[in-house]
Amino acid sequence: MPTIPRRDFLKRLAFGAAGAALFPGLGRCATAAKPNFILILADDLGYGDVGCYGATKLKTPNIDRLAQEGRRFTNAYCPGSVCSPTRYGIMAGRYFWREPRHHPTGVHAPGGPLLFDLDRVTLARLFQKHGYVTGAVGKWHLGFGVGDKPSYRYDWSQEEMKPGPCEVGFDSFYGMAANVGNAPRIFIENHRFVGRKPGDKVEMVGRAEIKPWSPDAEYKEDLVAGVIAKKAVEFIERAQGKPFFLYLATNITHNNITPAMECLGRSACGPYGDFIQELDMHVGWVRAALEKAGVLDNTVILFTSDNGGVVAENERLAAQWQAKQAGHAICGALRGRKHSVYEGGFRVPYIVRWPGKVPAGTQSDTLLCHTDILATCAVLLGDQLPAKAGEDSFSALAAWQGAPGASVRESVVLDSASGVFAIRSGDWKLIAKTDVPPQPGAKKARPDLENKNQLYNLAKDPAEATNVWDQNPEVVKRLSDMLEQIKTKGRSRV
Repeated sequence: MPTIPRRDFLKRLAFGAAGAALFPGLGRCATAAKPNFILILADDLGYGDVGCYGATKLKTPNIDRLAQEGRRFTNAYCPGSVCSPTRYGIMAGRYFWREPRHHPTGVHAPGGPLLFDLDRVTLARLFQKHGYVTGAVGKWHLGFGVGDKPSYRYDWSQEEMKPGPCEVGFDSFYGMAANVGNAPRIFIENHRFVGRKPGDKVEMVGRAEIKPWSPDAEYKEDLVAGVIAKKAVEFIERAQGKPFFLYLATNITHNNITPAMECLGRSACGPYGDFIQELDMHVGWVRAALEKAGVLDNTVILFTSDNGGVVAENERLAAQWQAKQAGHAICGALRGRKHSVYEGGFRVPYIVRWPGKVPAGTQSDTLLCHTDILATCAVLLGDQLPAKAGEDSFSALAAWQGAPGASVRESVVLDSASGVFAIRSGDWKLIAKTDVPPQPGAKKARPDLENKNQLYNLAKDPAEATNVWDQNPEVVKRLSDMLEQIKTKGRSRV
């Protein structure tokens, strides 16, 4: 073991004492070597899309290995059945519908305002506070610039893009503003478009589109996922010797389905299956980078998805339809899909690997929500969230590390892309008929067939086939009151 010079030793000792004074909540977990933390967030990955959750037509050995070496959760929920609501919930530990800058239905506009006040505690800020190097790669979709309404649109012609990810806790960012197909279709690194030199003009075309200085500035869609994964590996390599938090937000499996050339034809489910197997390959790259850096066993890896998968009803969604015809069930046996209020929209794969801390090869049916990641990481770091942070975040660390049935939360509130609310508590799920405001600019409100009073006992009826609302008035009242209280109180964490 190398000898630490006396001067450096005293500096470290003083730093440790100062840290204990500043953060009195720091416990024994924080005095040991700080674990690195990697959050891998897939995009539109359904409950049935990987092998350890029942996929038989696809090969996902690297993701399955995470489950073999960690704990797999079967009742993990996204707070929204579409992307930006969940991404906000992860970063803020708060239900997105409490944030007035996010419209109550649909997703945040790619050029919408930054969804965080600059003094809000975010997941990245939490790790920064504890001396971590923080990095985000991939899809952001949480806004840029300062605006107080969802109708705000960012001016991409500016030389520097801020505030954005680097203003809410990330030391570095490399990725896209939102989805691959959304403007601007140019990678952003920290505050600038990649490849843009001083004087290169970016022109706004209307409120959403842009005209870059060169057509070559735009990325190629089938290369995006690979670039993101390589940037994640580079981040791990740069962070050697320092504790780090990496948020890897891949674009797989969001439309357009564009697997890399070397992955085409590798699965039995067409391009959709190829795309998922590319994601699995990237998970393998991350693992190999950790192993090479000698930090694999001191790294927490959380793998999950931002919402349920896109299930094709016909040939219009060609890639998903081809996978379905090949016998692949994107959301497994769950009803619904991305956007919907049913289980297929919210329940997703959720795997935690942390050798020596999370029991290997175990499974838990504990109720979790993605908003819980913030509070969980606070406890992991020996910290405590301020009263005005993580309003809907509960620590799941006991469920990660201890008995599989350890309780995390009594209920979780769910909100579909159409703005229909639901609440899951115990075996019961209540869907409440909701007065949903229309999306701005919508020509005509579409009647939502899901927007009606419904109650399901998921233990007896996991496919949500039989509505038992009328037969259980006491359950309806209890859950309706619980939902209303959580919505009006402004927080669900005590």
